[in-house]
Amino acid sequence: MHLDWTEFPDAPVMGASLFDLTDIPEGGVLSKVVAGFPVLALMVDGVPRVFVNACPHQFLPLDHHGDNILSADGRHLLCTNHSAVFRAFDGEGTAGEGLDCRLSQVPVVLVGAVVTVATS
Repeated sequence: MHLDWTEFPDAPVMGASLFDLTDIPEGGVLSKVVAGFPVLALMVDGVPRVFVNACPHQFLPLDHHGDNILSADGRHLLCTNHSAVFRAFDGEGTAGEGLDCRLSQVPVVLVGAVVTVATS
């Protein structure tokens, strides 16, 4: 199952500022609610990746049962609810309840040092 990020309640408008790039912890994941919209953000190969913080299996936040959601190698996001595994690059499910689904990725661009929802 997959929902487009725009289908979630409180989805920000295109061009909306989400957070400062420096808010993403080095080697970690930022979990934040932006105006009612839950996001996860991390750096992958020097590029910010942002996903809706909702596991497509049951739409609970990936970090619902703890904040240890990034694999040791930084290449996968792990759902603490049912051990679903998703690629950090694109949110594609790779194991467990993550198979045949993916995280909803929010397209972003940098405006200066601010991570912003892409306009196209």
